[in-house]
Amino acid sequence: SFSRSTVFNVVKMQTAMTMNTLGLGLGARPAMRSRVVAAKSAKAIVGTPVVGKPVQMAARRAAVTVRAGGNPEPIVQAPFVGIKEDLAARGPLYIDDFKQGISPKSLASVFFLFFAALAPAVAFGAVLTSATAGMLGATEVILATAIGGVLYAVLCGQPMSILASTGSVVTYTAILYTTCAQYGLPFFGTYAWIGIWTSILLMIVAVTSSSNLVRFFTKFTDETFAALVACIFCVESAKKIIMMFFNPSISSTLAMGSALTALVTCGSAIAISNFKRSPYGPEGVRNLIGDFAPTFAIAIGCFFGAWLAGNYGFTFDALSLPASLAPSIARPWVTDIMAVPTWVKLAALAPAPACAILLYMDQNITTRLVNASKGLKKPGAYHLDMFWLSLITAVTSICGLPWICASTVHSLTHVKSLTDVKQDPATGREEVTGVTETRWTPLVLNLLIGASIIFLKDVLGQIPMCVLSGIFFYLGLAAMRGNEFLERVGMTLITDPAKMPASSPLTKSVSLPTLKKFTIMQIACLAVMWWIKGSPAAMLFPILIAALGPVRIVAGKAGWFTQEELNALDEQVETDPGYVYQAA
Repeated sequence: SFSRSTVFNVVKMQTAMTMNTLGLGLGARPAMRSRVVAAKSAKAIVGTPVVGKPVQMAARRAAVTVRAGGNPEPIVQAPFVGIKEDLAARGPLYIDDFKQGISPKSLASVFFLFFAALAPAVAFGAVLTSATAGMLGATEVILATAIGGVLYAVLCGQPMSILASTGSVVTYTAILYTTCAQYGLPFFGTYAWIGIWTSILLMIVAVTSSSNLVRFFTKFTDETFAALVACIFCVESAKKIIMMFFNPSISSTLAMGSALTALVTCGSAIAISNFKRSPYGPEGVRNLIGDFAPTFAIAIGCFFGAWLAGNYGFTFDALSLPASLAPSIARPWVTDIMAVPTWVKLAALAPAPACAILLYMDQNITTRLVNASKGLKKPGAYHLDMFWLSLITAVTSICGLPWICASTVHSLTHVKSLTDVKQDPATGREEVTGVTETRWTPLVLNLLIGASIIFLKDVLGQIPMCVLSGIFFYLGLAAMRGNEFLERVGMTLITDPAKMPASSPLTKSVSLPTLKKFTIMQIACLAVMWWIKGSPAAMLFPILIAALGPVRIVAGKAGWFTQEELNALDEQVETDPGYVYQAA
């Protein structure tokens, strides 16, 4: 039987990729804010970019809400104004998006993301098979991911975002099927019309520039949400292995073999990734090997698992793929939407706003996190991205494919996999030196995902699930590193201010009691979301993420923190739609 908590057990696969959160760029200093106030326009803050040397990220991000006269960007604009601005900002960079991607790092990113993106697609397909009595399955999820991903990679404004199924949308689809079955409604016809109305609502959002609401999100939202998905991934990955020891249908030998294989995979990924920071060999070679760490780790885990299975006579559960490109049930690929009764077409408008909210929240929170990543030099394109998402939603709805949107875990990992870093010898902290911003990686990635169900099915079917659990656990651990919120969690246990770590910039910005109070507030929010995600109210999950913004605003308005303290702890992260990057 299907339950909402099942989706969030599977979301560990999707959440896996939060490794990306290692590199969140988190805003400009108070000095930069004074430039925003004094400026007459957004471009006045950014200045004229020097060819080959784009202006610094802090200035670009501090300017997002500034228009001519220094007024904030309105939440709603005249029709197509936001889309035109996005086209003006990203259009001249389109060719450069492809030129930048011709590098070994892009190849490493594709290999890395392929396994991480395909496994969640298959896993969500398994959940949908159970939730919809076999009407939707892995075939539909893979095709939706591949087709939507290719279109988005070619046409969108911010190609660093990756489209995929998400836990909240899968949950909504399951509830929709249950409702259709209860009232005897045609599932695919109802699904198509809900998707069409949702697409229209998202198009209205894009045309009116309503994604400007994203400016009310701050680092508080980013880090708390990123911490949640990282924790989900670590806990759920570990739980999958641990529960094997308590399953009477699984032998202790198989359980121990799965645990050892997962540990070897995770340990290999950590060791290979850390090779980047070793003193051995040329830096370029070290970085190249480190970029392929997850791919190498999967290969090592597979060989180790095969050795164990051969010596101890057991068989691992392997990655499952659909047998063909046919739909999960006998039906045409295109739904006859006109055959649906008129009253169903109109009634489908009622649940569409909830679906639109889910897609809006997932899409904009993810693109905000992507645009806030350190090292990105090109501007975001919220309205243009929403425009294409609305059209992709219409296509998937009519074809009976699952709805997709920008996935936080896939997108941030995509950014991280294309990020160059170096270690600061003074503090030991990693510093981002640049990001390869390209369309090649999402384009090739999604083409491979689509081709996998035809050409790579036999090979992929040999990968043990415990290997994927090990690699996902590694990614969860990696995601926790670099998250300032999680770094501050340890500081809440410190009682002597003199013992504060010298490497933290917060040690000189706020007092220890203030730091503890702010961190405890984030911990409380994280705990509430953790509880909700596994409760019958799991559909409220996206709404709770949106509520992080108001919680942060209330904390400031209520006087819990001074403005100076909030400037240090929770700087606002934004992008300048008027900034134009010029390639060398």
